[in-house]
Amino acid sequence: MYISSFIKIIKYFGKDKIFKLFLFILMSIIAGGLEFIGIALIYPFVVLLINQDANFIFLHKLPSIFQNLSHAKLALIFGLIALITFLVKNLYMIFYLYVQSKFLGNWVYRINNMLIQFFLYGPYNIVQKISSADKLYFIDILVPKTINDFINRVLALLTNSIILFFIVGLVLYKFFIAGIITILFASFCILFQNLVFRNKIKNIAQTMLQKTKLLNNITYSIVNSIKEVKIQGVEKEFTSKYMKSSKDVVNLQVNNIILSSISPHLVEMFVVFSIMILAGVIIWGNTGTTGTLVASFALIAASIFRLAPILNRIQSCLINISATHSYAKKLINFYEKYEFVYFNYEKSAGNVQVKFENKIIFRNVNFSYEPGKPILKNISFEINNGDFIGIIGLSGAGKTTLADVLTGLLPIDSGEIIVDGIPLNRDNFRSFRKNIGYVSQDSEILECSFRENVAWGIDPKDIDDEKVVHLLKDVQLWDLVESYEDGIYAEPIIGDSGLSGGQKQRLAIARVLYKNPSILLFDEATSAMDVKTEHDITSMIKEFVSSTKTMIAIAHRLSTLKACNKLVYLKDGAVVDIGTFDELSNKYSEFAELVRLSNLKSENTEK
Repeated sequence: MYISSFIKIIKYFGKDKIFKLFLFILMSIIAGGLEFIGIALIYPFVVLLINQDANFIFLHKLPSIFQNLSHAKLALIFGLIALITFLVKNLYMIFYLYVQSKFLGNWVYRINNMLIQFFLYGPYNIVQKISSADKLYFIDILVPKTINDFINRVLALLTNSIILFFIVGLVLYKFFIAGIITILFASFCILFQNLVFRNKIKNIAQTMLQKTKLLNNITYSIVNSIKEVKIQGVEKEFTSKYMKSSKDVVNLQVNNIILSSISPHLVEMFVVFSIMILAGVIIWGNTGTTGTLVASFALIAASIFRLAPILNRIQSCLINISATHSYAKKLINFYEKYEFVYFNYEKSAGNVQVKFENKIIFRNVNFSYEPGKPILKNISFEINNGDFIGIIGLSGAGKTTLADVLTGLLPIDSGEIIVDGIPLNRDNFRSFRKNIGYVSQDSEILECSFRENVAWGIDPKDIDDEKVVHLLKDVQLWDLVESYEDGIYAEPIIGDSGLSGGQKQRLAIARVLYKNPSILLFDEATSAMDVKTEHDITSMIKEFVSSTKTMIAIAHRLSTLKACNKLVYLKDGAVVDIGTFDELSNKYSEFAELVRLSNLKSENTEK
């Protein structure tokens, strides 16, 4: 099960990592070989040091320069080589850990890049279903947990298992019967320990995954709703909810730490018993000299000394793999559910460059979020260059959905959108989108200077400061900017003590105008402004743009759309009629009532 998840992580997120993974296996084998040589040299070192009359067959195979040396000098040479081998091995392992850490860090970086690209390039109708809290959870928690814990532990398990294989192989070569008995005992103890703790740790891990996700969502909600929480006086409820969720996570972490800390102590106890069993079997069957007996014990001690931490690490790896497997499965399920290949088609706009100069035609456009539940029904109308179009209707009529379809964020089910004779599709929508400047109801203000907020997405060194100043004056923000010591280079204060909702929207409008798009799309963009400011901004936009610019506006205050030369009146996802403000007011009593209600709401809002 763990191997299957490990393979899927590589298949989905690390096909280019396969060669390096094989290199890690090779490096682990080298580490095991160095461990084998270092421990093996201890035996002749001790025998030659204690028993000066010892005579080994292999001594006659040494180069002639060594054969005339005394056993004591040979012992020192073997000891020195063993010491150098262990020194090299430890330096090598430090280098190995450095390379592995860098490898894993780059892997986290790569997967997070994939997620960001998916969120940005992927189909909007799919990406928007993933909450902001979940997006942050995937990047900040899920990916690091999967790679730095699950994958890292699998690699560590592989490395330590290879080193263990070499050490056990040496023990079996020298003391076969004793080694077999000892290994069987140690294996039984470790398996028994896994059976006892595995399910408990697995249950803690699965609960931890749910609780950390819940805590992340609660924290995100609190941080983004402080104003509403304080106004409604529900601080106690939110505090209580956070404290309970946080306490649950802390308790789970404590339980996990306790279970994980038990393992090393049990392994240490198993190692002591193993030494006693191995030593007892060797003494029982020993027929050699005192020197060989002492050398055997030295070899056993060295082997056990090296085995104890390795067994601890292996046991720790098994526990952590079990504990973090749920994170890996969730990341795998996320990939399989949303199929990251979706975002590939939007990475290039194709060879066709779509520029809007004359006319946009909506022809029998249909769209639905779910099969059988249409949101837009046979939408047909035209947008001519220079039009000022208003999209109106009750809440839920499909106004914002229509705007999202126009920008290509939502792929239509059927029908056509044609720009200057070119049908829009997945390959050229990205190119067409460059013609559009979009301002939403709640535009994001970045934590950077005014100039960078206006020239959003432009390299700071390429920003036209004169243009920034001109636009800030146009949107009536220059007085605010001048109140900052650093002017346009100052970072605006965001929040209740800084920019108001209306000021944020003006800054967002300046941002759109900086890129001078041919189409300006306002989705409730002036909703946070008072009536006078909204009127001033609307007049400014009309004055600023030339007759070659096209404006499309969705507004909750219908009276502000009187200046539109064309209104598209939507109801239940269908076009009821298209006409001027006066035409629709005179023709539809329901529309006139909408105007009256929207004006009343505006007046109440001002009061």
